[in-house]
Amino acid sequence: MNKRSIWGTIILLTILFSTTFSSLALAQNDNLQQFSPKIIILTAFLPEYNAWQDENFNKIIEVSGLIKPLSCDKRNVCIVMTGEGEMNAAISVTSIIKDKSLNISKTIFIRSGISGGVDDPSSSYGSVYINSWVISWSFGHHYLNDQKKLDWIQPGCSNYALPGHCNEYTQNLYENLAYKIDDRLLNIAKESTKNLQLENSSKAVQLDKEFGLSTMPTIKIGAVVAGDDYWIGVENEAIAKKITALYSNKAANYTDTAMEDIGDVAALSKFGLENHYLSIRSVSDIDVPEPGKTDEEAWKTINPHETHLAIKNVVLVTKRIVDELMK
Repeated sequence: MNKRSIWGTIILLTILFSTTFSSLALAQNDNLQQFSPKIIILTAFLPEYNAWQDENFNKIIEVSGLIKPLSCDKRNVCIVMTGEGEMNAAISVTSIIKDKSLNISKTIFIRSGISGGVDDPSSSYGSVYINSWVISWSFGHHYLNDQKKLDWIQPGCSNYALPGHCNEYTQNLYENLAYKIDDRLLNIAKESTKNLQLENSSKAVQLDKEFGLSTMPTIKIGAVVAGDDYWIGVENEAIAKKITALYSNKAANYTDTAMEDIGDVAALSKFGLENHYLSIRSVSDIDVPEPGKTDEEAWKTINPHETHLAIKNVVLVTKRIVDELMK
């Protein structure tokens, strides 16, 4: 090998070594610069999001795919608006997980928003459900039966399923039908809020009386049925109860309805983070017609809401849980 070849080889090796070293250094710097949120509060639309604006979320992080930037306080508690519906929720949560500036391996995600309540005397306007289950409304076959009544049958077993998969609805990564909330997180949420007094309003009391409900909002454990379809009526409520019983193997009872939660937890599950999730929902309306109205009449209108109180109470409960988790 002549001197020119030797020097050429040395120069080439030097360039390769420098490039490799620089790449490693950049990768290390990226890891060092990653921000690790302790908690991310998920809200769906502006009224839910704006209810947190008195907090000091001064650290702004731009994340591609989000409607608004991730905003965080000095405790590394953050808030984001995902948009409404399970698809928007799943896209937003995935955008956060995949963003290279964030490390969410230990982050707790809390969905905090309003919901529909059930036809139950204890489900008064403004009550808050700490959900122990998230159930999918959308899967399966919704149809009119021979009596021209709304009905539903469960999805068939997919041909890509593993042996024994057909009856395993819970934590099913193929179809995302039902998720049981992590017991440790659920217990923290329950214990931290057991003596918390919720607020009430004259409008809520009036609506409670119209629907024959308790006039005192309370905090309860529930199962949220989530899907993009806005439903109301006795027949649909019966379907929601049927879905919840089947997917949870009768371990859960349908208590509230929302849109985003199944998208949240399904996205998290794809990255092994489904046990990093809480669903906190407050009743802003009831899922059956007002007394004296038929399902058909109710479908033509919108049931009366008390959104202001529901948002106020869900923020109250979520803040208490956040404070406990930050200890």
